[in-house]
Amino acid sequence: MKKCLVIAIFLFVLIPTLSGCSNGIKAVKEVNVYKMESFAEVKKDSLVTFTDEKAIKRFKKAFSSAKKQPGVVDMADPNYKVELGEKSFFLWLGQEYGTIMDVSDTNTIYSLSAKSVDNINDQLN
Repeated sequence: MKKCLVIAIFLFVLIPTLSGCSNGIKAVKEVNVYKMESFAEVKKDSLVTFTDEKAIKRFKKAFSSAKKQPGVVDMADPNYKVELGEKSFFLWLGQEYGTIMDVSDTNTIYSLSAKSVDNINDQLN
């Protein structure tokens, strides 16, 4: 009986911890994408908002599955700023690569998978 209680408590604590490993992306009702001039400047009239579930799912999956890269970063100006619910990310996107950076942690970058790059490119074009 005591063993079952310990396991139940362990699972109760562990499951919420594991679900928080996705860059903090929670419920998202829309995705806002801005083209960027620099880290500090958004291109005028560049906002595109995605509200359909398929687009939101693509962005959430791409960003939450991105792989953390080691080392100190020194990045060029981003192509985009993406707002996923309450979280904001800078996005560098090419045909073959995709990199994101949480706006609140500019010391860490994450690489998108090739499939995620294709999906995001399709969504933005």
